[in-house]
Amino acid sequence: MDLYLKRIWKYKFHYLLAFLPLLLIFLLKIIPFIVGIRMAFTDVKPLYGIFGSEWTGLANFKALFGMPEFVNVLGNTLAIKLSYMGVVGTVALVLALALSGIQSARLRNAFVLLFLIPYFIPSSVVADVAAYLLSPTQSIFSIDSLLLTDPAYFRAIVYLLEALKTCGIPVLLALAAIRAYQSGSHAPGVRQTSTFYPALRALVAFLLIQLSTILSTDFDLLYLLNNPLVYSVGDTVDTFGFRIGFINANYGVSSAVWLFQFAVQLVFTLAAYFLVRKWFLRDLFTRGSAQASGGKRVNLDKAADTRSNSGFGTSAGRNALGIVVASLYSAIVLFFLYFLFVHPFLIGEGGGPALSDVFPGQNFMLFLILYGTVTVIGLLIILMLAYPLTVSRLPGRGLYKLVLLFVLAIGTGSTLHEYMAYRGMGAVNTTYPLLIGGLVAIVGVFVLKSAFNANYASLKLQAEQEGRGEMHAFFTLFVPKVWKPLLGLGVLSFVGLWNSYIPPFVYISNPELYSPITSVAMLSRSMDLQQSPEIVLQMGAIVSLPSVILLLALSKFLTSEVFLGASRRL
Repeated sequence: MDLYLKRIWKYKFHYLLAFLPLLLIFLLKIIPFIVGIRMAFTDVKPLYGIFGSEWTGLANFKALFGMPEFVNVLGNTLAIKLSYMGVVGTVALVLALALSGIQSARLRNAFVLLFLIPYFIPSSVVADVAAYLLSPTQSIFSIDSLLLTDPAYFRAIVYLLEALKTCGIPVLLALAAIRAYQSGSHAPGVRQTSTFYPALRALVAFLLIQLSTILSTDFDLLYLLNNPLVYSVGDTVDTFGFRIGFINANYGVSSAVWLFQFAVQLVFTLAAYFLVRKWFLRDLFTRGSAQASGGKRVNLDKAADTRSNSGFGTSAGRNALGIVVASLYSAIVLFFLYFLFVHPFLIGEGGGPALSDVFPGQNFMLFLILYGTVTVIGLLIILMLAYPLTVSRLPGRGLYKLVLLFVLAIGTGSTLHEYMAYRGMGAVNTTYPLLIGGLVAIVGVFVLKSAFNANYASLKLQAEQEGRGEMHAFFTLFVPKVWKPLLGLGVLSFVGLWNSYIPPFVYISNPELYSPITSVAMLSRSMDLQQSPEIVLQMGAIVSLPSVILLLALSKFLTSEVFLGASRRL
């Protein structure tokens, strides 16, 4: 017991460092979570408040599982999620193998960067471009029907849009695994073999991470594309729960939907974490000495410096085939980008309002500052939460990790119980929920600690053996070694906040306070996209620019490890 207490005292800095972030987690996540559990078992009446409403036990769950449409919603969710995983996994594997055969590092880098751009475009803007391209009156294709209202085509459209938007991430992960594998194959006694094996392992790990959110989909995309004509194939757990809670005001059943979703995804999150940690960690986080890790780590400046040895054809043949395959997919991406960033500014005005009349210029700067501030504070929280996980012998480390995984499964977003909690505090119709909603990004904690432990664990152990204090190691070792991936996580955090349409829509009823992307989404819903598409698409292009510029300007910090922080949100 005395030895255990001595270890606690030895690592006291870690407990002090994590105390304030854990307190914030309790206030911002756990208390609303408790509110959500209470709502799931009560007949919520706003007049009486959540804790004053009648306790009904399992009545909400019985009502939920008794709904015929819920079985259909559950099936839709699984079909869309699993089909998306199949499509994006297959496409990413083909592209990664093709890119690994390209001999020019600059050309490979250009392809990877291009493939990543759609991820940095808001889903609501992707939905607008898709609606425009699939419109019978505006499309360049010979379309004589509204495909987005046809159940026979709706799911296929969703799969393709989601794959286009996110495919660059698993491609980068696979290329990183190939490069790490081939770097290791140059060691004595190790023979370089196929690029297929490491790419496949990295993609399996990526898909396992996707399974941790098995009942979640791209909410912004589906909410804007969905309509009653395709609910039979497109209504998911996310959209169904949002609709019956925020629109139909069935608070109890909506909370039951959320709690069911959380319970399932908590199990899958824990399973995915331990499977990835046991079997695939080396495929995602390159191990090596502190001096060599910078050379091993893959970023967009060195996008998978590989030499394919798949066993098929000559090096020149693989190079040519890789360029052809990558160019074909690039043509699809460029086609989409053209109709967002170029075409709307060439077609002229359609008789609607001018861009200057509807563009929220003041809010554009306001939300840049707001989300930038939230991102910086969030990065400090990630830093403080990640450092204790670098000590393998830290007393209570296992429990601490389970708490973080639990909070990770709770997720972030605009759930009904969070809305009710903020409403109880009088914070609705203010930017306060937006400010604190993005502070806690738990997935970044695991990314940061894994990146550090994979590359610098020996230096941390050496510092401990030399008697350097934990505070000294934090400021002189941990922070200097992780600031680059931390900056990359900050880019993705800001992009996630900036591109999210739903939170401002939920918490703010005054259109003058809407975020830029929410203004675009509301404009596209209020205007006829068939009559005045240029204004909506022009606004979408402008609002997409900050995220795309961050990608282009800070690409060297966006390593494959960093993008794992975004994988769970896809």
